[in-house]
Amino acid sequence: MGKGYKILIVDYEEETINSITENLITEGYSVETCTDSLKALDKFKSEKYHVVIIDVGMPHMNGIDLLREVKFYDALTQVIMVSEHSTMDNVIQALELGANDYILEPFKSIEVLVETVKLSIKKLERWKETIRKIVE
Repeated sequence: MGKGYKILIVDYEEETINSITENLITEGYSVETCTDSLKALDKFKSEKYHVVIIDVGMPHMNGIDLLREVKFYDALTQVIMVSEHSTMDNVIQALELGANDYILEPFKSIEVLVETVKLSIKKLERWKETIRKIVE
């Protein structure tokens, strides 16, 4: 399923990045990572990503603000929020801003995140198909 899809992981913890990256590459996805939210935004503006995984607790620019920016530049990009420490306000705000999902860390299983990525790709493809039909 992953062939041709690019994913950007934005997290300040290298261990988390490595675990997620390894599993997504195994599924055939192209994965890039960033430990700084401002650099991640620059990367996002210059390249096309199908899915962005963002840790809510990023320094410099928090994950909610990064989500807002990502959706401003490309509303179709599927965003999955992850967080070790969260509030109901963060969850609601993320969903209102267009996050596909919000997953609490530590993950019960990394497969939960991998499956969420797969579902996000399917959602993206449905959106693209709808747009294609409207344009025709």
